[in-house]
Amino acid sequence: MSNLPWDMIAEILFRLPPKNLLCCRCVSKLWRALIDSRNFINLHLNYSLDIRSNFNIILKNSELYSVPLDFLDSLKPLDHPLMCYNHSIKVLGSCNGLVCICNVVDDMALWNPCTRMHHVLPYLSIELKRYFGKCSCRVCVFGFGYDLVNDDYKVVRIAQFGVVNKRNYESEVKVYSFRRNSWRRIGDMPYFVLYPGANGVFAGGALHWLVSQTPDSNEANVIVGLDLEVEDYKEVQQPEFPNKNFNMEIGVLESRLCFLANFQGKNVDLWVMKEYGVKESWTKLFSIVQQEVSGIIRSLKPLAYSKSGNEVLMEHDNVNLFWYDLRRKEVKRVWIPGMPITFEAELYVGSLMLLDANRLFYERAQHERWEASNMTRRDDFLSEGFRLSL
Repeated sequence: MSNLPWDMIAEILFRLPPKNLLCCRCVSKLWRALIDSRNFINLHLNYSLDIRSNFNIILKNSELYSVPLDFLDSLKPLDHPLMCYNHSIKVLGSCNGLVCICNVVDDMALWNPCTRMHHVLPYLSIELKRYFGKCSCRVCVFGFGYDLVNDDYKVVRIAQFGVVNKRNYESEVKVYSFRRNSWRRIGDMPYFVLYPGANGVFAGGALHWLVSQTPDSNEANVIVGLDLEVEDYKEVQQPEFPNKNFNMEIGVLESRLCFLANFQGKNVDLWVMKEYGVKESWTKLFSIVQQEVSGIIRSLKPLAYSKSGNEVLMEHDNVNLFWYDLRRKEVKRVWIPGMPITFEAELYVGSLMLLDANRLFYERAQHERWEASNMTRRDDFLSEGFRLSL
């Protein structure tokens, strides 16, 4: 390959799986510099997303396992970077090949399972100490996503508190920025989260939760999104239904927000928002009849399209995986040797995404020095201008 043009070598390399690319880094210093560059990493990620390659499913029970989406044939144990005494690791979300995890003592880390790089987040405290002794944290949820405009990975924690026998609720919302490597508090969530442990669904540059508008409601019937760029809340309009008697769930397929209407004992409809924020773009992808699935459908979670795009992988009640064939309208159950009896499933794409905080801080410092230099030059220019005018 030494006689090939450099851009052609790069184009060949970004078609390889991450495991092969990690080996290719040993070929030469030039290859290593190329593969480690942000431009190459982004090209490799976008290529994987475009052709639906290098996708994996994490199955989590007491341990973490990974299984390739293309085959779903064998489980591989994942050694996560957090210390854990009782194996209770939570997967809070996945984005661009990075996985956000948390242990029982609320240590959190961003982790790339392919490169095994990780970054532990600073300790997250609770500021609402006035509630201690009066009430406990009513609900706490997390979310993980990517702020494209600011090129920043962000983790969100929403903790809601309430005083016993009084309708006095308050939320404490904190956002972690990887670029700043710090947490900061933002405006309170103006809704009420009812489902503890429900991770935010990342789509359209925002994290989404099902919430209620009143604290005494037992039903979450509003989709609220937290825009990671401006760090503000917005309601997302739902599809129109003549029959409102169903349970709601939300999910994501290829970065598109999904809405699941579960007509208990009858069928589950899955809708996809093709253009984010546009109500009219909600499109019903399929409807699963109860009789097609073994056991009652209490919960469904969309995970991924097949490589052909003709099937959708679904998680059923944390006990089953199945493919739904969009053309034949059939369900095909997935069985993986050694699959846990109960599990939580999360999709991640294999990537070379870096978690080098020092590198990001260096880039940020360079940018700040550049801005400061421009400011100085502007001030000098204005001073000269004033002297000329005088």
